[in-house]
Amino acid sequence: MQITDPISNPRLFIEQTRADAFQQLRPGQMVQAVVETQVEKGIAQLNIGGIKVPVKTAMKLEIGQQLALNVVKAGKIPEFKVVRALTPSITQALVLKNILPKQLPLNQVLDTLKSLSALQPAPINSGGATPIPHRQNILPALFEQLLQQPEITPATTSSTALATPAAGRTQTGTLLERNLQLIANALQTNQGKRAPEGKIAGSVSELAKQINQVINQAISASKPLTGEAIRQAFNQSGLFLEPHLVSQQVTGTDFKQHLMQLLQSLQSLQTMLAATHLPHEMATGKNSDTATTLQLLALRLFAELHHQAEGALARVQLHQLASLPQDDNSPKQIWQFELPIAHPDGHDEFLIKFEREARQAEQTEDRWSVTLNFNIPPAGPVCARLSLLDDEISSHFTAEFADAAKRIEQSLPRLYEAFLKAGLKIGKLSASQGSAVTRPDQPLSPSPLLDERA
Repeated sequence: MQITDPISNPRLFIEQTRADAFQQLRPGQMVQAVVETQVEKGIAQLNIGGIKVPVKTAMKLEIGQQLALNVVKAGKIPEFKVVRALTPSITQALVLKNILPKQLPLNQVLDTLKSLSALQPAPINSGGATPIPHRQNILPALFEQLLQQPEITPATTSSTALATPAAGRTQTGTLLERNLQLIANALQTNQGKRAPEGKIAGSVSELAKQINQVINQAISASKPLTGEAIRQAFNQSGLFLEPHLVSQQVTGTDFKQHLMQLLQSLQSLQTMLAATHLPHEMATGKNSDTATTLQLLALRLFAELHHQAEGALARVQLHQLASLPQDDNSPKQIWQFELPIAHPDGHDEFLIKFEREARQAEQTEDRWSVTLNFNIPPAGPVCARLSLLDDEISSHFTAEFADAAKRIEQSLPRLYEAFLKAGLKIGKLSASQGSAVTRPDQPLSPSPLLDERA
C-alpha cells in the first residue's frame, strides 16, 4: 500500500498486511489511521480500522497522531493519500508560491503603461521595423512597431474612421486612446466581414479607459503630499477590496479593482483576435502580409499588456497576504502597501508598512510605527522608521550612501519643526549610513519561502 502527502509528497509503503479488509476499499473512500509507534529506522506502525499495519516512511509521526487517508487505488496493495486540513497558514503558503513568480514592481508597470500615452506614430524607415529590446521595455516597443504598420499610420487612415460610435471621444481624447483606436480600425478593416462591426473598436476604447484609470491611481508629484492623500491612497491600494465588496462600500476607485477590470478586457481582446481567422481571399497577395502582421503584433501587444497587469495584481496580492494577521494571539497588526508618486519621467515608489502593537498594562495608548522604504536618485536606498507612543514621535533614517545620510541628518531640524507644528512631542531623531533592509523591489513576504518543518 502506498500513501502520499500532497504537500511534501512523502510515501509510505506497507511491508506486510495480514488482513483482507483492505481489498474491500474503493477509490475515493476515506479511512482514519492512528500512529501506534514513532518512526524508527524508517519504520512506523499505524492502526487502520483496528488492524496494525507496519509502514516505511520519511514522514515525522507522533504516537497518537490521527491521519485522514483518502483511497487512491484499491486492491491487495491499496494506495492512500494523506488528507491535510487547509489551515490559513497552508493556504497562504500555497497562494504565495503562486504569485511570487508573477509579481512585478508597481512603478515598473505604471511606467510602462504611461509610456504608451507618449508614443507618436513614426514614419516607417527603409530598414524595416525597429528591433524589440529586452523584456522590461518590450511593451512600448511592440506598441511603436504596431503603430508603424502602413495600415495604422494617420497618413493612410481617414479622419472619418476615427469617429465611430464606439470611440466617439477619440478625437478629443488622450494620445493613448487615439493610438489604440487607430489599431482597432486597422484590424477591423483587415478582418473583413469576419469580425462584428465596431466590436474590436469598442473593446479597445474600453481598454484605453481602463489603462488610464490604472495610471491615474498614482499620486502626482506636482500636488502636495498630505496625510489625507496618503490615507486615501492606503484605502484605495487594493488591500481592502474584498472587505469593501462584502460591505458594499466599493467606490470604483480601488487599484486592485481597476487591475482586474483591465485583465478582463485584455483577455476578451486576446480571445477575440485569436478566434478571428483571416478571410480566404487574403491568403495570397500583398494584403495578406499586412493583415497577418497586424493581427500577430496586436495579439503579442495585448498578451504583454496582460503579463504586466497580472504582475501588478500579484504584487497587490502579496501585500494583502503580508497584511493578514499571522497569529491570533499576537497583539501586532501590520498593513503593507506601495505608494507610487508620478513625475514627468516616470514613477517613484514608496513601500510603506504600518504596525500597531496593543498597549501594555502600563501604557495608555497603542504603539504605532511606520516604516518607509524608497530609492530615489541620487539619494539611493533609504529606510525611514517612525514610532509614535502617547503623542511622542521618534524617527531614524538609514541610508546606504554616505552623502544621503549626511543630507538627511542636516535636514532633521526641519523635520523637528514640522513635528512641533503638528502638536507632537519629539523623542529622538537620527540618521546613519547602513543597509536599507527592505527596498520597494523586494517587498516583505508574509511567510518564509522555505518551510523547514518535516
